[in-house]
Amino acid sequence: MKFFIIIFSVITFIIVSMFVFVQTKEENIKIGLLYSASGTMSTNEKPLSDVLRAAVWQINREGGLFGREVEIIEFDGKSDSKEFKKGAKELIDKGVVSIFGCWTSASRKEVKEVVEAANNVLFYPLQYEGFESSPNIVYLGLSANQQINPTIDFIRTNFGNNVYLVGSDYIYPKAANFYINELSKLTDLNVLGERYFVLDSKDFKDLFKDIKSKKPDAIINTLNGDSNIEFFKKLKEHGISSSDIPVISLSLDEASLSKISANDNNVMYGHYATWGYFDIMNKSRNEFSTLLKDRFEKDVVVTDAMFSIYLGAQLFKQAILKSKKITPEEILKNIKRASLNISDNIYYVDSMNKHLHRNVFIGKVSTQNQFDIVWQSTQIINPQPYPLFKERAF
Repeated sequence: MKFFIIIFSVITFIIVSMFVFVQTKEENIKIGLLYSASGTMSTNEKPLSDVLRAAVWQINREGGLFGREVEIIEFDGKSDSKEFKKGAKELIDKGVVSIFGCWTSASRKEVKEVVEAANNVLFYPLQYEGFESSPNIVYLGLSANQQINPTIDFIRTNFGNNVYLVGSDYIYPKAANFYINELSKLTDLNVLGERYFVLDSKDFKDLFKDIKSKKPDAIINTLNGDSNIEFFKKLKEHGISSSDIPVISLSLDEASLSKISANDNNVMYGHYATWGYFDIMNKSRNEFSTLLKDRFEKDVVVTDAMFSIYLGAQLFKQAILKSKKITPEEILKNIKRASLNISDNIYYVDSMNKHLHRNVFIGKVSTQNQFDIVWQSTQIINPQPYPLFKERAF
C-alpha cells in the first residue's frame, strides 16, 4: 500500500510540474522579430536582430516583466516586402503583442497595413523619409526634419549654398530629396543636380563629370548598400576630395564605413554623416555599452539603427510595466508616456505621432576611419513627420 502511495505521489508531482511548466510557457510575453535572415538585406538587418535578442536577454535576466519572461518569435522577411507582410500576419496570429522589425520603407509600408488592421504595434528603428504617421507604429529613428534640416544648416554654415543630390532609386532617397528641394524654395539653398542609381549600382555613367562641371559646395548622399563603395572609389579616382567637395551621407553608417574603408583606407577621410547615434558615443560607459560587453565576445561596431532598436526594447518594457493588461492596446496607450535618459541624452515618444524626440549629431570621418562628432544639436529636436511646407496627403 505504501508503495502505491509513493507511486501515486510521484505521478501527481510530475503531472502538476508539467502543468505548471505549460502554464509558465503560455504566460510568456510574446514579441515578434521580423527581419531578413536571408537575401540581399540580411547583412544589414542581422545586427538589429542580435541587439534585440540581447535586450530581451537583459530584461529576462533581471526577472522579466511582472515575473514573466519575454519570448521572441522570429520570422525571416527574406529581403522581400511581401514576405514581411506575410510575416506580420503570422506573428500576430501567434499572439505577439508587438513586432520589432523592418528596414526598408517598402517593408514598413506593407507591415503598416497589417498592424493597423489588427491594432497591433510595430517598433521601427530606421531613419526614414517622413510623410507618414500611424497610430500603430513607434518610429524610433530620425524623421526627415530631424536629419535633413540640421544637415542643410551645417552645409550652409560651413561650405555654401550649392548642393548636388545623389541617391539610390527607391522610396527613401527620392522622398528625402523631394524634402530638400522643397526646403530650397524657402531658403537660399540651390540644388545644382539630382541623380539616382539602382541599388548596388557600380555604373555611375557621367555623374562625376557632371559634378565637376557644376562645382557644388557639397554632395548630399542617399545611396544605400554597396553602391557607396564604388561611389567613393570613383569620386577619389576623378580627383574629387573631401576638401574640394565634402559628401554628407544620410544612409551611410559605421557598418558601411568599415566596408568602404576595407577597399581603400583613405577614401572616406573628411566626409560626413548625420545620425542620432555614432559608435564613438558607445565608448562612454552606459547601460547599452555594458549590455554589449556582457552579451558579445568581441567589440561590436554600433550603428544608429542598432541603438534605436535597443531604445525600442526599453520603451516597450516601460509601456508594459505601466499596463494593467499586457495587450497591444495597452502598449499603444502607455508608450506615449515612455522616456529614457542614456548618457545624459533624453529620448521620449511624441504623444501625438509616436515618433521619437532625439538629439542629432554630425560625424566626420577621421584618419582612424571612424566618425568623430563635429556638431550636435543644442537641444532635443521634435519630430515633424509631415513638414509644414507640405500637405498631409502627400
